[in-house]
Amino acid sequence: MYTIIGITGKTGGTAAKALLAQGQQVRGVVRSFAKAAEWQERGAEIVAAELSDKEQMARALEGSDGVYIMLPTYFEAQDMFAENTRDLASLKQAVMAAGVRKVVFLSSIGAERKTGTGAIFKLHEMEETFSSLPISTAAIRAGWFMENFHGLIPSARETGVLWSFLDPLDLRVPMIATKDIGTLAAELLRQTWSGHRVIELATELALSPIDVASAFSKVFGREIKASIVPRDQWIPT
Repeated sequence: MYTIIGITGKTGGTAAKALLAQGQQVRGVVRSFAKAAEWQERGAEIVAAELSDKEQMARALEGSDGVYIMLPTYFEAQDMFAENTRDLASLKQAVMAAGVRKVVFLSSIGAERKTGTGAIFKLHEMEETFSSLPISTAAIRAGWFMENFHGLIPSARETGVLWSFLDPLDLRVPMIATKDIGTLAAELLRQTWSGHRVIELATELALSPIDVASAFSKVFGREIKASIVPRDQWIPT
């Protein structure tokens, strides 16, 4: 039995599909059953639990050979890092109480740094928490999600401008598709190792917003130029 925390998300969903296709038993942990109907139809067991409730989470993880964890980012919280710390403490206790022997979790390139990474700092704390467990753990340090550009595609096609939250426009950063992350997570859950592993996952060539705009130009058959979204316009954009 493999348990997926974040089964309704892109990486967790991909991991669950891969495991089910291999004939494995899959359990998905959700906050509400409302979004889980399709997974029950696919054959996954679904349980509802709050990440912050260690008793609920221990019951949800019981009997698991391995667990994939993707933590939400509480952007609207007054203190997102406090929320993250609370969830990590709960999960750490739940993993040990349930007797889980293997944890794979989504981290990020840059999570090894203690400062200067903004929201990614929560993943540094996550790595610190899980790597200290006396079981097999693996951090997938993924690059910038290619899907971050998805919501910008319609306006780029219509206006010829690809708005970018990455600055400067010619800075090449590691990128990866969420499907690749989920596929790797499923593979890792079925592997055997000891101690803590770190796997950095990104395309062979890092990409800049200019590179992405060039790719869109070829697809749409029109010139697409990248343009920076000013910091004070992030939320309305």
